[in-house]
Amino acid sequence: MDRKLWSNEEKASIVLEIIRGDESAASICNRHGVSATQAYRWLDRFLEGGRSALMDKRTKRGRNLLLDENRQLKELAGQQALIIEAQKKLAGILGR
Repeated sequence: MDRKLWSNEEKASIVLEIIRGDESAASICNRHGVSATQAYRWLDRFLEGGRSALMDKRTKRGRNLLLDENRQLKELAGQQALIIEAQKKLAGILGR
């Protein structure tokens, strides 16, 4: 038996039908010819994706620590460049 390749739209449609709850998940799976195990895997991925998309990036739990560190390092590098430039100018003025 050949395995069907489901498009993202088909998967989302089936998952949304299950979430709506107008009929049993088993009935939806039978009608679409998909195993309940597979449909629930899609549902789990769908819900996880939704949780990630809704994560508040402003809170500590939602922030990407690497991006925060990268931002801080860029700020520090910029400050250091300004200090070096000021020191060069000052050395030029005092060195005369």
